[in-house]
Amino acid sequence: MTESESLALITAMINKAKCEYQDTGMSTLLWGGIITICSLVHFVGLMLKIKGTSNVWLLTYVAVVAQVFISIRERRRKKFTRHEDSAMGGIWISFGIAMFMISYYASIFNVPSVTTIFLIVYGIPTFATGYTRRFKPMLIGGLACWVFAIASMYTPPPYVLLYTGASAQLAWFIPGLILRRRYLNAKNGNV
Repeated sequence: MTESESLALITAMINKAKCEYQDTGMSTLLWGGIITICSLVHFVGLMLKIKGTSNVWLLTYVAVVAQVFISIRERRRKKFTRHEDSAMGGIWISFGIAMFMISYYASIFNVPSVTTIFLIVYGIPTFATGYTRRFKPMLIGGLACWVFAIASMYTPPPYVLLYTGASAQLAWFIPGLILRRRYLNAKNGNV
């Protein structure tokens, strides 16, 4: 091999590794979209006094199934895993379990609103992911969740759903768009 061929091979391998490591952004887009839609539909339903619109949150169960398929596909695609990926996985699994437990608690004991608690909990894995991966959009998104949580303490119930939708946009959907664009650029060799 000549020096230039060797350099070209190394460059190609580095670019391939970058593409393999890139987060596809699909999970963050999924959850940012679902939570935003559910929040807005529930808010509009409450404002227009349409019964049953709170059932829109059942879409999150559909999203869990979609998340499982996304995770399996992405795990198969990855050729290597860093230690921080395992740690982040544990944090997000813990988040999912906590959200289920809070929802279950609220339904069993007929708690009227746990939106503030959800916003606080939303911020934890989002901030941790942004901090660990040095990804400023998620870091800002986690902080936004906490700011909206504080604001929700002083806001009447139907309007706190707007904070939930805004949090989902800032914490997940917008970062998901950025991650998706980075992933597609890396995949197409436009790094």
